[in-house]
Amino acid sequence: MSIFRFSQREIIDLTISVLAIAFIFSYPNFSILVFIISLIAVGSGFIFHELMHRTVARKYGAWSEFRAWYEGLILGFILKLVFGATFIAPGAVYIYKDYLTPEENGKIALAGPLTNVALAFVFFILMLIFKPGSLLYWIGIFGFHINLFLAGFNMLPIPPFDGEKVLKWNPFIWAIVGLPLIGYMLYMMFW
Repeated sequence: MSIFRFSQREIIDLTISVLAIAFIFSYPNFSILVFIISLIAVGSGFIFHELMHRTVARKYGAWSEFRAWYEGLILGFILKLVFGATFIAPGAVYIYKDYLTPEENGKIALAGPLTNVALAFVFFILMLIFKPGSLLYWIGIFGFHINLFLAGFNMLPIPPFDGEKVLKWNPFIWAIVGLPLIGYMLYMMFW
């Protein structure tokens, strides 16, 4: 299956999910500008993370496609609107193959967080290039932090997160990649 082939349902699910995520991250300071910043910074992190899982799974001959979890999106809206808490569980890439080795499964899982790290680097470059206070600077700073946060969150070694699959496959790689990212995530949450 080609990595460039998208079903109509997948396109709809990705679109709804990314718009919902951008809204959740832009509320309560919602404006078109804040929404666009969220759409670029968070939306790109979400989409590329999920599509990289999908791409690597297809490389291993598995059927894979993103599916939105509408209950999770609704829960995210409710938690944000009622309690001000940010929670996103937009869906996941569903993968099917008769058998995936632990290594294949681990590499599929690792692809998402590593994509967030790569995007964080791109956003960091934006921060360096553009003048503090400019729109692209703010996109850069938000994209940098949120992508490292998403990578760390996804590397938690508990089901259903990517980190659990990576840890099962290769504890050393999980430690090298996951521990610094989880440390950064915790730093962002508590300091």
